[in-house]
Amino acid sequence: MNELKAGRLAVTYAGCFLGAGFVSGQELWQFFGVFGVKGYMGFALSAVLFFLLGVLLVRLTQLSGINEMDTVLIPWEIPWLRKTVGVIEAVFLFGVVTVMTAGAGALACQLTGIPAWLFGALFGAAVAVAAMAGLKGMIHVFSALVPVLAVATVCFAVAAWKSFGTAGIWQGVDHNTNPLMPNWFIAALTYVAYNLLGSIGIITPIGGLVKRQGTVYAGIGLSCLMLCAIAGSVLTSLAAHTSAAGAELPMLALACDLSPTLGKIYGVLLLLGMFGNSLASLVALTTYLEQKRPVLAEHRKGLTAGLGAGAWVGSLAGFAGLIGVVFPVFGYISIALLACMVIHFVQCKKKEKAGNATGG
Repeated sequence: MNELKAGRLAVTYAGCFLGAGFVSGQELWQFFGVFGVKGYMGFALSAVLFFLLGVLLVRLTQLSGINEMDTVLIPWEIPWLRKTVGVIEAVFLFGVVTVMTAGAGALACQLTGIPAWLFGALFGAAVAVAAMAGLKGMIHVFSALVPVLAVATVCFAVAAWKSFGTAGIWQGVDHNTNPLMPNWFIAALTYVAYNLLGSIGIITPIGGLVKRQGTVYAGIGLSCLMLCAIAGSVLTSLAAHTSAAGAELPMLALACDLSPTLGKIYGVLLLLGMFGNSLASLVALTTYLEQKRPVLAEHRKGLTAGLGAGAWVGSLAGFAGLIGVVFPVFGYISIALLACMVIHFVQCKKKEKAGNATGG
């Protein structure tokens, strides 16, 4: 693959997060919206951490030359620990594909009445076929989808403000009931942690394609601006029309309340977001498994198809339930793993400085 420029890095990094949970509003509402006005502070903190840790991740791949997610996270030569972390990462990536598949099924059921299990099966098959194109295909998909999703979500927010007013945006109250996220600060930390856990598997294999340090800051910064625009649009829209927040796909319910036509349009956009995020996670998972077991590269199609089928089976547990349990649990696990990644970065910077001093 060619050198990755700032624009491609931006859409790829942002695309790591723009799946069913984010674009539908379910994830953002559970982690931030339920805390009322404090939820905005929570996402602002998340955006800062997304930028800092995103830059750190790409810079770490540049400094270390490592393209395997378990080795990026664990700087010490402890085989059992790296294997454990690799398993955690692999399970999480598989979990993301599962959640996206469940979201696609819920979307089809809400829009058309098609059984969720049936559409989920079709969605999983389509993702598996697309994943066979690998990393290059994933980046092309993100380049097309992410800008469209960002612009469309902002436009829907403007429509919601005009139709439902803006009085509720700054009058929200804390009505969180999830014991896994006792307050907005913990919710923000776990949100960042599990999202970055997924992005590590996606960014690590392509980090070496970013050749310039300035590209890292520009690309990650632009991606965070897009994420803030989308998240702000979603949270303020649902705060203005809280009756939609209780739906399994809140933003879709809001769009349908605006007009049936807009509901269908947003449904298509949401489906595309789910597809992109699911594709990225499945590509990252298959890439990692092939790195660890090169023999699997000879059976890539069968491996990808099998993982897609397994995700469909897991998706039958339901969309909202998966988000409320799977993501917070992995969020707590991810905090420790991100701390290890920071330590690895510090070690690499020390080696770089020592090398420069010796060279000088």
